[in-house]
Amino acid sequence: MHIQPLDELELLYPDFFVHYLQDFERVRPFFLYDPHDPEAFARRALALERSGHRPPREAVAEALHAYNRRLGAEEPALEAARRLADPQALAVVGGQQPGLATGPLYTVYKALGVIRLARQLEDNLRRPVVPVFWLATEDHDLEESNRLYVVDDRGRLRLLRLPAPAGGGQLSLGALPLTPAARAVVAELVRLSGVSHENPFARLLEEERQAARTFGEWAARLMARLFSGHGLVLLDPMEPSLRRLARSLLQRAVVRREAIHRELTAAAQRLERRGYRPQLQLAPEHSHLFYYDRGRRVALLWRDGEFTDRHGRLHMSAGEVARRLEISPESFSPNVVLRPMVQDWLLPTVAFVTGPGETHYLAQLRDVYPLFGLEMPVIVPRPGFTLIAPEAVERLRRYRVGVGDILRDPGGCRQRALAALDPVGIDRRFEEVRTRIKDLYAELLDELELIRPELRPLGQQNLGRILAQVDYLHRKAWQHHRRRHREVTRDFDWLENSLRPAGVPQERVHNAFSYLLRYGDRWLRTLLRAPGSDGHRLVFLETPAEAGAEAGLIGRGEDGR
Repeated sequence: MHIQPLDELELLYPDFFVHYLQDFERVRPFFLYDPHDPEAFARRALALERSGHRPPREAVAEALHAYNRRLGAEEPALEAARRLADPQALAVVGGQQPGLATGPLYTVYKALGVIRLARQLEDNLRRPVVPVFWLATEDHDLEESNRLYVVDDRGRLRLLRLPAPAGGGQLSLGALPLTPAARAVVAELVRLSGVSHENPFARLLEEERQAARTFGEWAARLMARLFSGHGLVLLDPMEPSLRRLARSLLQRAVVRREAIHRELTAAAQRLERRGYRPQLQLAPEHSHLFYYDRGRRVALLWRDGEFTDRHGRLHMSAGEVARRLEISPESFSPNVVLRPMVQDWLLPTVAFVTGPGETHYLAQLRDVYPLFGLEMPVIVPRPGFTLIAPEAVERLRRYRVGVGDILRDPGGCRQRALAALDPVGIDRRFEEVRTRIKDLYAELLDELELIRPELRPLGQQNLGRILAQVDYLHRKAWQHHRRRHREVTRDFDWLENSLRPAGVPQERVHNAFSYLLRYGDRWLRTLLRAPGSDGHRLVFLETPAEAGAEAGLIGRGEDGR
């Protein structure tokens, strides 16, 4: 397997993230630590020791050990959860909402980044560093999580979708029942991947589907099967014991909502002055909390001296919210602003591994942390990869195009390949015809104007109709040329859908299991061992025969950690 860097990050990522990776000085005012500074992590560790806030280590360690054990996690993850009770232990944290069969590839890449960085920091800082993956099970946007895409054997991008259960609207993903329809999704994913149901990863998907009761639990069990052998500790914030441990932070949020909004607004203005668009633009009435109203997760808003929902059906005084938070904190959950605060309230977070969108919105939170007696940790960009299947390599070589060419302009690559097979020079010939028609009409209209001036605009309209017919014939010529060379068109459709699906980075669309099913897991184990680095890497996969077709991730890490 071959790995090489992609230099043109702007092909895949927005400006803010590219600047964070390559030109940190431009965004430094929005963060406390430079992740490129090797001393930043030691300074953050020292700041945690001197902080007035002490995470509830033993209680969190106990809760995480029990939760991961219920998931069937392997001993390395259970041992890592126990290590969080050590007063010297630190945590590297990353997270994502549960997705169908783990969701887009970037979810797996975040887990990789968390594990790799924790190992690196444990070696460098000479103290326990635990990798923790925060499963955002509180999220209730099923339409963002219930789909996956796979490229079939004809190069088409196929959508697989898990229908919402009856009455599932606004239920958190961690409470959403996993319906029998999930079995059909697994079967179709396996079929489109071109493997049998005896494939080890097909069995893994089905085994954990049968064991899970909710959508969130299925995602958690799959992540545990893939990564618990490498020490990754999963955290579900909906666990009642964890919510009780975060009670006082949520209580502070209620009384400091105006200060939170001021800091968000001030940071948004600073971003705009530097030419960046703020990611968080919340109304001042938002309390930054959600409330579970008969199981439905609804945003709490402060209106006319009371807390209510968007539709005005829920009514609670400030005193009532405070009372319910004290008695039943699990009835509340944080929004996007408070989630990092809850994370660092519970965990001794030395580093937070984030994607492009998260990194951008965290730029507005630097001055929100101190409102809770906290400090922003080191924000470390997650690793990014584009997986290049052996079938893609064959096509790239056949047409003498590079991966960067496809990422930059897949349509242009397709057009140039077809043009090279064009026996008449379609574009050139039609341009010649247009030019000749225009020239002839220019002479004709000059002469007709001598008969009657009104004939010129009439002739110009007539010319437009003729050119429209020429354009129509031009399109038809290309259509028939493409049909004549269907294989070329299919090859470039395959390359585009494989490497730049729907015009966005592969890691945002494709699912890890479509690659695990087809190519085994050697690529994933190799990326786990690879040294951490900024930016994006191109990963040239091997066929199962070349890779040895092991099922290896289900087990301890090869280095024993």
